[in-house]
Amino acid sequence: MQQAPTPATPRRFLLSASLWGMAAGLLLALDGDAALASRWGGATLALVHALALGVLGNAMFGSLLQFLPVAAGARVRGGRGAALLLHALLNIGALLLVLALRRPALLSPHWGGLLLLAAFVLLAALVLPGLVRAAGQPLLRWGIGCAMVGGLVAALLGLSLALAIAGAWRLPLLALTDAHAGWGVLGWVLALLVAVARVVMPMFQGVAAVPARLQAAWQLALYALLLIALALALRGTSAAALRVGAGLLVLAVALGGLLLQLRAPKLRRAPLTYFWMAGFAALAAAACALLAGGDANLLLAGLLALAIGLPLLVGGMQLEISAFLGWIDLQRRCGRGVRLPGVQLLLPARDKAAVLALHGLAAMALLAATAHPALARGAGSALLLAHAAGFAALCGVDRRRSRFLRGLKEQG
Repeated sequence: MQQAPTPATPRRFLLSASLWGMAAGLLLALDGDAALASRWGGATLALVHALALGVLGNAMFGSLLQFLPVAAGARVRGGRGAALLLHALLNIGALLLVLALRRPALLSPHWGGLLLLAAFVLLAALVLPGLVRAAGQPLLRWGIGCAMVGGLVAALLGLSLALAIAGAWRLPLLALTDAHAGWGVLGWVLALLVAVARVVMPMFQGVAAVPARLQAAWQLALYALLLIALALALRGTSAAALRVGAGLLVLAVALGGLLLQLRAPKLRRAPLTYFWMAGFAALAAAACALLAGGDANLLLAGLLALAIGLPLLVGGMQLEISAFLGWIDLQRRCGRGVRLPGVQLLLPARDKAAVLALHGLAAMALLAATAHPALARGAGSALLLAHAAGFAALCGVDRRRSRFLRGLKEQG
């Protein structure tokens, strides 16, 4: 625990993730059915990147900075200045890209793409040396390292697409866009979740760990598929078999996660468990939509994965990590000999349950909007409210921590 960064470092990313979730809801509320009309529309692309980079990107960056020293024994290089720069590169880059995609006439997307590539390069520089030098847990370190490479490839492809849109060079845009999405969503976000889940699911939910050989085989199949897809995309072609393969790999994760939970003899009936159950269910539905094919189903798959399933998985952990960060901060400030409030008192289960309920309502509103586009603005408002509740819950940790410190000072 002493190797962990100061709590303010990962907390900054976790709070930003919730703010971006609110921004995504606002975008959908403003653009309405235009954001759900086509996966190639500017409003849709802006919403997708607000979710993928703003919500998921911040949550993954912040969680990694906290998780690696504590759970993997890997030292994160750099200090407070490097973390601040990382946060600025990610969020300013995401903001510029979202603005450029929504209003192409105002701004070229390559500026945001440059900053985002720099963010992933900096994260790799801070994280990978410690991963290589750490001892033990080779599968965990290998999984995280591969996911980091996946993020770098996705960022590089994104910048290449942005430069092509700006007219800097000619590329097979449609094929490379699919490859970019695959490396970003599967090779970076989902692969990182799978690697970390093997540790956090037994720890927080009481389930059995995934067999090492099974997880290693899944990772090898995923990156083989992504490399083939990239090679074909560079030639301007794609294969339906690759989409089917991706759908099956996502379905394996979702059904495998649900099966582990259902078969756990002492499953912890806590909000985090239900966050993950709902997230796995949404991912399973996304995989089925991906397997079905067709533009409408691919748009539905993206909505289920990026707006519902993956935010539920990372959002549940976001709440747990935030409470743990508050407890670490109290321990560092108070030292030994002071009885601290438990982690669960800093973020009560009722607050987590309220956030989960609002995310459930937002999920139903989003699905209703795919069938009836006139409901899109209401779905955006529901999404904004769900992430606002998450932000309020995170702020509640700081409020309770400050209240405890004030009480301690008054007693002294």
